[in-house]
Amino acid sequence: MNGGDSDDEGIRDKLSQFLASAPVLLSAVSIVCAGGLLLSEPENGSLLMVIKPYAPAALSLAGSFLAGLLIGRVARRKLGPVILIGGITVAAIGLMTKFGIIGSSADQWVESSIGWVSDNMDNTQKYIAALLPSSTAAGSGLFIGFRRKKKSRQNA
Repeated sequence: MNGGDSDDEGIRDKLSQFLASAPVLLSAVSIVCAGGLLLSEPENGSLLMVIKPYAPAALSLAGSFLAGLLIGRVARRKLGPVILIGGITVAAIGLMTKFGIIGSSADQWVESSIGWVSDNMDNTQKYIAALLPSSTAAGSGLFIGFRRKKKSRQNA
């Protein structure tokens, strides 16, 4: 039973280190500040009134970054099983298509999707352009969450 206790402590230590890391703390502080500013009623002419219109954007960017960071952290830990499940899924779909189990329905779905995308390309382009800042923040968080920390030479 002692081994399980030490594993729990190790997990708690890693979780507390992650939660206390600078990217997590900075994005959490940004979310709290932007949310508080969004919900507050600052006085006219104050600095808070000047920056209040930017609070929704800051909230969106900080939230996207934090979500990307968490997804990257989980993906780094679970990458092996995810790749295995993805590979099995792609192989199963390929085999079912080759043997004609889902061939006609898959072809029909692809054709209808191509038609829909071509009909709605302008709207899609505007939608994607609007999401670009949040996507960039999420991608940055994903990268930072996915990378491994270098071990210090003192611990080695």
